[in-house]
Amino acid sequence: FEARGLMQQLTHHTRAAPFHRACTAAATRRPLHRGRLCVALQSAVVEAATATTTLAAMAAPRNVNLLVVSGPDSPELEVLKQLSPTVTVVAVGRNLDDLAHLTPEQWDGITVLLNCGVGKNAGKRDDIRALWPKLRNLEWMHSASAGLEHLLFPELVEGPVTLTNAKGVYSHSLAEYCLTACNWFAKDLPRLRRQQAASQWEPYDVEELRGKTLGIIGYGDIGQACGRLGKAFRMRVVALRRRVDLSAEERAAGIVDDIFPPERLHDLMAASDYVVMATPYTPSTHRLVGAAAIAAMRPHGVFINLGRGKCVDESALVEALQAGRIRGAALDVFETEPLPADSPLWRLDNVLLSPHCADRTKEFQFESLAFFVENMGRFVAGQPLSNVCDKRNGY
Repeated sequence: FEARGLMQQLTHHTRAAPFHRACTAAATRRPLHRGRLCVALQSAVVEAATATTTLAAMAAPRNVNLLVVSGPDSPELEVLKQLSPTVTVVAVGRNLDDLAHLTPEQWDGITVLLNCGVGKNAGKRDDIRALWPKLRNLEWMHSASAGLEHLLFPELVEGPVTLTNAKGVYSHSLAEYCLTACNWFAKDLPRLRRQQAASQWEPYDVEELRGKTLGIIGYGDIGQACGRLGKAFRMRVVALRRRVDLSAEERAAGIVDDIFPPERLHDLMAASDYVVMATPYTPSTHRLVGAAAIAAMRPHGVFINLGRGKCVDESALVEALQAGRIRGAALDVFETEPLPADSPLWRLDNVLLSPHCADRTKEFQFESLAFFVENMGRFVAGQPLSNVCDKRNGY
């Protein structure tokens, strides 16, 4: 009884959860034999000390050496000044030539790689792959963009390095584009511009989005953001994804009215007035929307692509638009980018085009790196990272 009492006191003072569980178990056993008293106390002290040391080590932030793959003039790099003092930026550069000054010891010390920037400042797949043999102790790589198809290579996919992305940072701006596109056709905004240019006063009827059905292909972060704004316009929202059951959180949100499994893609196309493509590009989504799916759309249907151009059979879409079998399309992404000057899409009046910039707000790269800084806080504290990607499936 004395031994158990002392063990409970030790538990009270150390507050070590593993030790607390051990003491609780010991206290439920039959009284200890007096000859085992010292052994029990010694074991208690050792376990308390071990647990306390372990917790202290977990609480201490780790030192991290970070390699930033980016152009050195990227203004968003200012955000990295918010990193923990235990994080050292070893170098900033786009390729091996930019990083030629690093010593073998510096390469060996790098545990995290950040690929940031867009356009000329972005790290390219081949350049990052060329760095890979030198990054022998890399644990984590973060991509400041959401899509991964431009980044993945076998050594990354097959290796142990954790990959995260900026999923969620761009979702709201893309959802705004989606609803802008819906209104573009519902209110026939091109007609307003034509009449204004001709000084023509000619009232005409317009549509409401209220009561219309928004079909979302890919109900991930972007798709859910589109659904939220669609519901704000009092649209009916249906979505396509592998998992058809709604989570408790999704049921409470009350956004999506119905979930279709992938094999019912044509049913979703036929049920929707506006269809938005919000999937990443993977082998399984290559030309997911083909001629048959487009043929299933309503004659007044509008197709919106915010995902990736290669997820759609662009030739089949052009044919349907030219023939007037669907009302129109709003496209931010294309099979070939930049869109070739001879593409018929440029000359179609029933198409709204944007050069893959629907999410390119003035803030998006700063917000993306702010998310990385937040995730780095988890890394140095030994906590699970957010937005861990499935490298094999490409998202």
